Amino acid sequence: MENTSGQMVTFYLDKELFGIELTYVKEIIRLPEMVRVPGTPTYFSGLANLRGNLLPVIDGRRRFSLPDSAETDATRVVVLEYRGETIGYTVDRMSEVINLENATEDTLRAAQGREDLISRVIKMNDGSAMVMVINIEVMFPRLEEAGPKNYSGVAVQERVDEAAGREDLKQFVGFKLADEEYAVAIDTVQEIVWVPDQISRSPGFPHYMDGLFSLRQRTVPMLNLRRFFGLPDRPYDDRSRALVLSLKDGDKKTVFGLGVDSITEVLRFTVEEIEPLPELLRGEATRNLTGVCKLGEGKRLIYLLDPCSILAEGEISLDGAGDEEGEAALERRAVSEEQFVIFHLQEEDYAVTIQSVKEIIRLPEIVRVPRAPAYVEGVINIRGAILPVVNLRLKLGLQSKESDDRSRIVVVDLNGVSTGLVVDAVREVRKISADQIAPVPEVLKAHLDTGYLHGVVKQANSQRSILLLDLKNILTGAEQKEVAQVAADFAGGIKEDAQEDPGADR
Repeated sequence: MENTSGQMVTFYLDKELFGIELTYVKEIIRLPEMVRVPGTPTYFSGLANLRGNLLPVIDGRRRFSLPDSAETDATRVVVLEYRGETIGYTVDRMSEVINLENATEDTLRAAQGREDLISRVIKMNDGSAMVMVINIEVMFPRLEEAGPKNYSGVAVQERVDEAAGREDLKQFVGFKLADEEYAVAIDTVQEIVWVPDQISRSPGFPHYMDGLFSLRQRTVPMLNLRRFFGLPDRPYDDRSRALVLSLKDGDKKTVFGLGVDSITEVLRFTVEEIEPLPELLRGEATRNLTGVCKLGEGKRLIYLLDPCSILAEGEISLDGAGDEEGEAALERRAVSEEQFVIFHLQEEDYAVTIQSVKEIIRLPEIVRVPRAPAYVEGVINIRGAILPVVNLRLKLGLQSKESDDRSRIVVVDLNGVSTGLVVDAVREVRKISADQIAPVPEVLKAHLDTGYLHGVVKQANSQRSILLLDLKNILTGAEQKEVAQVAADFAGGIKEDAQEDPGADR
């Protein structure tokens, strides 16, 4: 045995004590929300968003073949950095930081067959503990092979560099939709990522739009290419990918994702190998295809997709879609923080400014009103005032749902009329700074009335976005008059009944 030096962070996995040299530990955090990554080892928990940076997270118990255990209040993630790479390591509970001057290095007998994962065993001189030191050099290379590089578009970039300088070759990224193969020019591809688990689906999106997702602090619209082409719809699976495209028109740039069945490969064609579409195939249904290439003696056909045509033809518009650091973004950053009330509807979170909220109450008895619009639940009596109640799910075109114990009414001012909005649940009141709020992507505004949306909150510590509602535009002018009239007619009816039977309340 020999003396050692330095400090070590120690922690428990099951009943065993492990340690990592303090020099590799960046921070210790609670268990974050994670995006599960298909195809990775069982001990790979997923990817977390740590202040805007992706953090691969390893399950410590599974890495050491220990039995699974539910997380507790003591569960922590030790964030490690080694050779410029960062990972998180989930542990059951932290122990302490020990000074290795008071310890000696023992044999590896305590490693119990884990010598490849354990670099050494430290024994405290007072006999109080035996610490197994994790082999940092083994952990990182194995993680690197497991998937983080495959998660991004690095593989595509390597293929691009390999063919650099070949002016006679045109390079494309190939992908599959149904039984056909397609490709887009590689210079339009920003990256390829797994289809995000969290995609915010706002009411009113076109049928072929999946919604919005967050990609490194940018809000990206997601277009489902199967639905766009009118192909049979199907859920995304482990092979599905989001092809993130970046298209420029002068100083303007648009970034959006295409949901595809799978990525095939990087393809290279000479100009001569690219043929125009046959005359019989030309028409409205193939307007976004620019040509076809034949591989394998003509047995394999690759259709070339022009993503710019999707924009140019008005399906998605480039107008006003500048980079996030344009004038609008700078103006937003100059605005101070505001407080927002965040509530839940169906599977998404929404928010309104706290200044627009008068109060939040449990559901009282709601009186139905004959001939009221379908989205008007009825009226309620709050301290003698008659308020109309709007079912926000129905107004936004969401699926109807029976109220439960978590349901609430958010009382707001809709252009001078106090109105109750029925929501599934109220989450919290939170301060949101201007630089967290992205405008609704211009690509959605060409064919979608997004007036009811004020913007999208990009959460630094979550993959989920929050949709900000503009209450002034939740109801049209005609609808506002309808809602106000419902309350006025009901209140008028009460007065008439009271006048006809003045002793009714006695």
